Order: sequence, then structure tokens, then C-alpha cells
Amino acid sequence: MGNTILTGRSNAIAPIISAEDARTHITEEEYRRIRQAFQRFKNGCIDYDEFCYHVLGGAQIPEDKRRLLFSFFSHGAETISFDNLLSSLVGLCRVEEVQSRFIEEYHEFASWGLSPPKLTIPLNDSYISFYEVMSYVTHLSVKEVIELEKVFATISDRAVCKLNVEKWKQALGGCFPDTYAERLFAVFDENRDCQIDFRELVCTLSALCRGPHPGRISQLARIWDVDCDKLLSDEELSNMYADLGVPVEHQTVTKSANGKAALVDFGIWAQENERYIAKYYSMALQIGHICLGLRPESKKMELQVVNEFESRASELPLSEWNIVASGWHSEYRTLLEAERTPNPIDNSGIKGTREDSWTSRLLQVACISAESARLKPDLLPMDYIRVPVPLWRAWLRWHGCALTVDSQFTRKYLDGEFFEDNKPSLELYPLEILFLGHDRKKSHDGTETTPRSLTPWACAQVSRSMTVDELLALCKTELRLGDGDARLWQVVKENEEGNVLLDDGNQNLHQLYTALGKTKKVNKMKLLLEVRERGTGVWPEELRASLSGKQITAASTLSSSNAQLSDDYTGRPGAVGLVNYGNFCYRNAGIQCLARVSPLTQYLLEDEHLDELKKANTKRRDVETTIEYAKLLREMWAAKKKNIAPNDFNDAIRMNSDMFECSEQHDCQEFVAFLLDQLHTSMYEANKTLHPPPPAIDPKKEEENHEIEETDEEKAERSWTEYEKQNESLVTQLFTGQLRSRLVCRTCQSSSSVFEPFTSLSLPIGFEDVDLYQVIVVHRDGRIPRRYGFRLSRDSKIGHLREVVAASSGISMSHITIQCMSSKGTLMSRSPNHRSSNLRDELPLSSFPSGARLYALELPESTGEDEWRVAMHRKLQYNHEPHILGSTAGFIVSRFGLPLIVGLDEHVTGKKLYEDVMYQMHRFMEHSVNSFSSRAHDPCEDDASGFPFTLCLVDQNYEWCGQCPALRFCRGCPIRPDDNKVFIPANSPIAVDWFPIALYLRYNHSEEQACEDDPSVAETWSRHFAPSSLEHCIEKFSCPETLDAAIQCDRCEKKTTRDKVMTIWKLPKYLIIHLKRFEFLREQGRMGKCKRTVNFPLKHFDPAPFVDKPDGNTYECIALANHYGQLSCGHFIAYAKSNEDKWLLLNDCSVREVSEEEVDKQGAYLLFYERKDVK
Repeated sequence: MGNTILTGRSNAIAPIISAEDARTHITEEEYRRIRQAFQRFKNGCIDYDEFCYHVLGGAQIPEDKRRLLFSFFSHGAETISFDNLLSSLVGLCRVEEVQSRFIEEYHEFASWGLSPPKLTIPLNDSYISFYEVMSYVTHLSVKEVIELEKVFATISDRAVCKLNVEKWKQALGGCFPDTYAERLFAVFDENRDCQIDFRELVCTLSALCRGPHPGRISQLARIWDVDCDKLLSDEELSNMYADLGVPVEHQTVTKSANGKAALVDFGIWAQENERYIAKYYSMALQIGHICLGLRPESKKMELQVVNEFESRASELPLSEWNIVASGWHSEYRTLLEAERTPNPIDNSGIKGTREDSWTSRLLQVACISAESARLKPDLLPMDYIRVPVPLWRAWLRWHGCALTVDSQFTRKYLDGEFFEDNKPSLELYPLEILFLGHDRKKSHDGTETTPRSLTPWACAQVSRSMTVDELLALCKTELRLGDGDARLWQVVKENEEGNVLLDDGNQNLHQLYTALGKTKKVNKMKLLLEVRERGTGVWPEELRASLSGKQITAASTLSSSNAQLSDDYTGRPGAVGLVNYGNFCYRNAGIQCLARVSPLTQYLLEDEHLDELKKANTKRRDVETTIEYAKLLREMWAAKKKNIAPNDFNDAIRMNSDMFECSEQHDCQEFVAFLLDQLHTSMYEANKTLHPPPPAIDPKKEEENHEIEETDEEKAERSWTEYEKQNESLVTQLFTGQLRSRLVCRTCQSSSSVFEPFTSLSLPIGFEDVDLYQVIVVHRDGRIPRRYGFRLSRDSKIGHLREVVAASSGISMSHITIQCMSSKGTLMSRSPNHRSSNLRDELPLSSFPSGARLYALELPESTGEDEWRVAMHRKLQYNHEPHILGSTAGFIVSRFGLPLIVGLDEHVTGKKLYEDVMYQMHRFMEHSVNSFSSRAHDPCEDDASGFPFTLCLVDQNYEWCGQCPALRFCRGCPIRPDDNKVFIPANSPIAVDWFPIALYLRYNHSEEQACEDDPSVAETWSRHFAPSSLEHCIEKFSCPETLDAAIQCDRCEKKTTRDKVMTIWKLPKYLIIHLKRFEFLREQGRMGKCKRTVNFPLKHFDPAPFVDKPDGNTYECIALANHYGQLSCGHFIAYAKSNEDKWLLLNDCSVREVSEEEVDKQGAYLLFYERKDVK
């Protein structure tokens, strides 16, 4: 064969055998699989990293050994060619001469001997595929099982790979009676977990739609088998007779099973009385073939199923239909009747052109809707038929489509309000929407000085019944836009200021289209899809309005006030939007809230007060800010525009504040505080100039007064009087309250008080130093695991968790081990130097990865620390793709299920280990598998024939053997299930490797995943995530805080520890509450946002329980600012009361009236309360 090997160690190694010789040692199937595996590599060769992963399977062999093997395979080159790969693989695996010479040359691999790892294996020797298993136990072929899996993937819940009730209804498309659909779902749901897995689907479809006819009919009896005992009681038979309309004389089902009817009894009766069950049986076939994906076994059966489905479904009130050309439909039936294969679906006879559509070559924009195809104009009813969506999908699976694109026409059935004749009809011609976008090009210096032009962006074909919110959601999903970063405008006049902001999400497209006054045959409309700039926060349309001086028109304003697009608009005072042209939403929200403080707004609207400010000093920064704010209020209260651009005010802020001079996002609370300070300073200075204060009190006399011991009431009054004298202004009168700060000695309880003014009350929400932990306790007796909830401090350790779990579960702490499993099914590893399988008690809980599951496993009685091991279920899944290394890359190691504890006493045998594992798994082992399937049982399904799994010794990752050298590529040394004593090395886990058929047919995943929730789960979840309340936040504000430094106590005559207590002494007329949603997370080194909802009253808020000196008055909320998103890239909006005492939603330029119930409290950040004085 021309085999040659160099005896010297060299980087250039001659071919072992030629590629031609190698082909003589393998089958054509093996060669095809290796060839296809090699073709997956993009560069036509295999480099070192690819070799380690794909050929060596990621095995943890030493680096020098990997390099040596790579050099051998590549023959000294930098990459491996196909011929070199083939000759090396085959030589090592099949040619004894090459094997022996290889060992002689490379002594490091002497452990291989003449049995190196199988680097490629025949297909029939590999892992039995799931498809082959399912074909073996049903009447379906492997190809049919594969096709069913493809359909199942499209109709099931992809998160869990199961078909729940909702997905089941979607698959049936509303084409079957609800009661029948629900009962048939129960027939498929064999294990009664309210979900259908793929195994249940395949087995039930086989029983209903294939096999002997009597067996199919018998399965229908399960529709009425409510208690799932595969027998029909008298009550169940009575219900069956009633549903099928069976007269008394024909109610003759035999009861051969202790007074109950067996399935076979029903089958015999049904064959004799087929007319009664014909409808139910027909619907079962229709669901199995058309909706669930099993292709009919003959053309005759396909014709029968389709005809019966079409006949029954044609008059159903479905909301969605598919349009099919009548010509193809007629041909389809003709060919089936002649038992010939139908041609692919051909809708070319009803397909329209794209000449004037948005998807034409002229525009070249992408379509974001599911369809973009047009129907021919003026179609007649004879040109097409309508079919339910499930049938269209079935036809596509069975026969394909003649047109590669634009072949599907899905149309909605709409009410008469959407048509000129006011009659319900099929919407043959949906709206064609062209989305315009702003040109993304900026000026050379990055500034925005001119409005951007509009350019075509995308298009969509959607129903006129779609709402604005639904259309915007489609745009965000298909174009991958951030939540809240986009909005829609109706284009009235392109590139001019005539666009209308679509801020009413419930408005449908038909209403918008009708408002344009276009003819109904056009069916085209242009919308502007506006995206806010991420860096600057600018809305391009608001920038356009700011630069042009034009106002923005909102659809909600038009619909609520019947206003037109004109400049003589007159609205309600204060109900005016503010244009956001530079990340100024925080300013707009703050202004809208502050403007609702009537005394302050009224003060600034009066000329005499502004004149006083100007006389005092117009050059000061605070005066300039106040004057511009007053001008802005006047423009808002004039209400001659729907929205205005506060350019002059924003310029004044930029010039007069170092904090807000840039266009970055800022805090609304900080801006309100800054603006109030500016207003206060300007008013105070003006008042001081026009009305000089009286002479100051002699400091000596004041000091003498202070030496006299005062009560807290006297201190508070004196402090307040002094503050008012030094800060006299309207802002002080309206917004300033008083806090009492007390230092309490923890030894003698004596206290001293200091009184401080405030204009904004900052309340903590609840950044608690605790984390929520849920632990699943698994008992050794196989009972259903129980989940417990705990709220523990973030510095808690494993030992504390074991302690609380033991107290809750009743298991001794010494018999509990905590195991942490990642979301990928990997157990958290122990310390490399720690020989025990147990996680150390001193390990912090914060070290657990995010999304990990915690298990508390009960240990066997009378076992020491090293007398047990953790066992994990494992399957070596054949990936059904061409592979190179049969023992590694050809298999995917999957860990699943609950971890188990295997006890190891000094006399333990292999058989005892197996029996222990079986005992713990008896709850989720199927003992009677699909008894309704007519096929032979595999021996591994029966307990008497042995165990359905193999126990193997593995490494910490449960992937490779824990005993063999890495060069053996061993997945785990098996433990024999005999009476011999076994030795399990320390720190060596155990894998439970399942036989394929047993895994698919006997392992009940739903039962294994079952878990009972202890009441502590709901309780801790509620405490951790439940909404807080305004009252609770005030209580937290007043909680004592222990100071670090000791302070001299006059009573104790020594330094003692003090508690600082902040309480509210007096509240102002207008109370601003700041909910502290942002705090610095020290352990994470960043700012975090608390998204917990804070419940607060909009009316009748009584703060008396939290005020030291209550006055008996209640408060009413007049405005609130909400924050959404994160601190640096979020968005502020405002809700505020109008002059008519109605709530308004003020979102930058958009203003919309809302009900009190629509006020969103979840994102509340600033609350503005007004005191309602008791008369």
C-alpha cells in the first residue's frame, strides 16, 4: 500500500498511507460523512484551533500532545488538508501496521496500544437517533418523524419545546369547535401536564392517523375518558352518547372491564355505528394531517381530508384567510382524483404587479411586513377562493410553491366600518405604507443647524384595522429600534411643517387614511418613522419645529378639539407641549409640573412683579432665568399654539448654569431644585432692594438667648423665624418646610435637636441589602421536590443558607448539601484543593452565577463527608451531522434533570448504587409507555430486564472520564451493576448515562420538573418585588441611623454612640416629594435604578402620622414627573392637572387628556402635592 513513516522526529512527516489507500479501508458512507464534515471548514483546511475543537473534541489533553497530534495529521504543515486528514484518521483507526509504527515513533501514546480511540465510526454503530426510536415504536417512518419535528418547531413554545393550550389553539386556527379542540388536546397530553411534548405528539398521531383502522377508531374513546383510566364509566358513556347524538336503541357499547367499557369495546361499537363517530373521526384526521403536520399516506386520503376540511371551514367566522387562485385549486383536485401528484401552488393568475408599489426598483426599500405581494386589481369572486391559514400551510409543506417570492396572500376579514358599503368583507387590498426616515448625515462639525431631509426607509403591507401602537411595535421589532426611541407621524406635506404626530396609539390606520381624503383604490399612505438621536436625545421633528418656529400638530389634539392645521389655534391655558430639541425632556417635565403651582405661575404672569425684578437688577443670572421662565409661562398660558419651542429659556439655562450647559441627560429633580433656587434668589434680592430688612440683632444678645435652655418647639420657631428673615420670597412661602434632626444617645436616651429647612423631600424607596434566593429541596425518597424562598443579606454564606433551609425543610443541617447549577446544567465547581463534593460553608452566596438554580439535597443517613457523591443525568446526543471524531465531536454532552445524591458506605456494591438511583427516580419513570401503540416493546423499557442507564465515573464537568488519561478520549468509565464492591475515588462525580430508547420513552421530563412551592416562595417574592407605598418610604426616611463616630454626652459625661433620626416638623403649602430611584451600588461600582412601584394617593393624602406637628390638612397631587429607562439614556414625561381639574399627559411636544386611572404611577419620580386647607 506504499505505507511510509519517518523514524526521525521531524516537523515534516511523510504520508502514512495515501488517501487512495485510505478509501479502501472505509465504507462509502464513512467517506461521505468525513468529506461532508471537512466541507464545513470555510478555508478548505483545518488550522490548529479547529483541530483541537472539532477533531479532538475539546478533550483536555496536554498542550504538547495536541501539538504533536496536529503535526502528525498536518504532516508538518500549518494546516490540515482533506487528503492528510483522511490518511491520518484511517491509518490510526483501521491499519494495524500504521498503528504499531505510530506507537513506536511516538512513545507518549503507548497507552493506546493497538486500540486507539475511534476517530470515525459507521453510522449504524453510532448513537441511535431519536427519529429512529420514534419510528420504531410507532407506525411512522423516520422521514415522517423528521418532518413532524420541523412542523412542531413552528407551532410549539420554543422556550420549552412543548405545545401548550394557547399554541394548540393557534395551530388549529379556530377551525374546530372549542370543546372538541380542548378534549383532543387532553388526548394528546398523555401525562396530564397541560403540555404536549414531541413524543406525545408523534405517538398519538400514529395511533389516530395510522395503523389498523379499528385501532384508530378506538382512540376516539379517549376524548370522553375524563379520569384517564382508558375505560369509560357510565357517566362518561352517557356524555359520549349525548355528544354524538346516539339514540337510545343504539347505545349498546359493551362493558367488558368490571362494568366499564374498554377502548376496544368502543372500537367494536364504533365500527358497527360508524355514522355517529364519522364527524369526530374526520376532524381528528384533519387536525392530525393539516394542522399538526402529518402528511396523508395516500393521494386519496389527502383529497378526502382536504375536501372535508374545506367543506366544514368555508363558513367559519375566521378573522384571517389565505387567497388561492381558483385555477390552481381546480387543477389540484383533478390531479388528486386521478391519483397523480399535484403541482406546486401557483398564484400567478391573481398576482398583481409592482410597477407603482413601494417595493419597486425605483425606491428599493425593504418590506418589514410578512407580505408585500399585491393582488390583481378588480378581482372577481370566481378568480380566487379563500382557505383557512392551516390549510395553506399544509399545502406549502406538501407541494411547495411555484413562485419563489410574492406567492402568499393572507387577508383579514373586517367589519363593515372599514368599507364603503358598510358590509363585512375580506380585505383584498390592504394599505401599503411607505415609511420615511430622516437623513442620518450630519454637518462636518457634528452640529444640527438645519432640518434633515426625509428619505424612504422601509415599507409594509398591513391591514387598515391595525392601530398606531401595533404598527409602531412592528417597526421597532423588524427594524430593531429601542423601546421608546421611535414614534410615527402622518406625512401631510413632505419636507414642510405639516406632519401630524400620531400620539393616539388606539387610532387605526383606516381612520388616518380616511382623514387624508384619498380615493379608496389608491390604498397607499406615507408615514414618517422618527427615531430619537441616542447621543443627543434630539427628536429631529422637534428640532425642525424649533429652528423653523412652527408648532407641532398632534393627532390627539385634532381629535379632541376638532382643531385644524392653522395658525389661529386657541386651546386651554397651560395645555401646551414643549418641543424637545436636545435631550431636554427633564426640563420639559420639570417645567410642566412646576407650572401647576398656581400662586407661583400667577405671580410670574403679572407685569408688576416682573417690573420689580427688572428694576432690581436685570444683569444677574438668576433674574435673567426668572424673566425667561416668566415669558415661557405667558406663552404657555396664551395657548395660541399646541406646542412651543422654549429656545430662549433653554439658552438662558445654558448661559447661567454650569451644570446644565451641555445637551446631556440630567436629573429632573436637580433641575427643579436649580430653577426654584433661581426664582427664589431673584425674588429675595428684588424684595431686599425695594424693601430693606430691619437692622440685624446684636450677636451678643442672640448668643445670650441661646444659652437659655429651649424646648424643641421654641427652637423650631426661632430657627424658622431666622430662616424667613434671611430668605423671604414667594418660593420660601410656598415650598419650604422644616425637618427636625435629633441625635439620641444610645446609653441614656437623651437627645438634642437641630431644625433644617427643605424644599424637596427626598425619600428612599428600598435599595435593600438583601437578595432573594429560591432553593429546591430534593429528598432521597423520590417525593416531589419543594421550593423555598429566602431573603438573605448579600454577604450571606453557604453555611447560613444551609441553616435556614434545614429549619424550613425539617432536614438536619448535617444531612444537607447545597449544590448550585448554572443555566446550562453545569454544577458549580468546588475549590481545586477541596476533596469533598460539598460546597464550603464559608463560600459567599454572591459568588453564584446569575440565573443559577440552587438545590438542597438530602444526604443518606450515617454518611461522612466523603461517603456520598453527586450524580447528574446525562445523554450523549448524536447530532445527526457529518462528524469526524465519533467519540467526541459526533456527540453533544447534555446534562439534564435533578441532581441526585448517591450514598457510598464501605460495603456498597455496584448493584446497590444502581438500585439507589432507581429508587430516587421512581416518581418520574414511566412504567407503562404508550400502551395504545400497537408495536413490540424494547427490553430496556422493562425493569426486569435490567437498568435503563449506565453509571459512569466522570470529571467535575460531567463531560469526560474522571479516571482515564485524556488521550483515551473516554467519556466515563462504567460502574458494573453487580454484587462486587465498588471503589469511587474522592472528588469523582457520577454520571447517569441513559439508553436512548429508555430516555425517550420512559423518562417523564414533566414529572421530573414538577416542584411544589412552599408559601415562603410567594411571601418572599411579594416582599422583594411588591409595590412599596408613600407611607412606607416616609417611615424609612425617619428610621434611626447609627453614627460611626462617638460624641460627647453631657448627661453620661463621656463619648457615646448616637442615633440620628430625621423627622418632618412642618410641611409647606406645596410639597415636592423626590422618590430616590437612583443610588450608587457600592458592590457593583455603578449607579443603579430601583424600578419598584410606589403606590401613592392622588387625592386625600393625610401626612399627619408622619409629621411631628400636624395641622390637620390633607394634600392633593397636582403633578408628577415620571422616568423611564436608565439614568444616562432615559426619558422624562409629566402628568399634570389642567385648569379644568383634568389630568393631562405631557410628553414633550405632545399633550393628551387622560383619565385619573390612566395616570401611570409605576415610573413616578417627582410628586407635586398641594395642601387643601381645612376651612
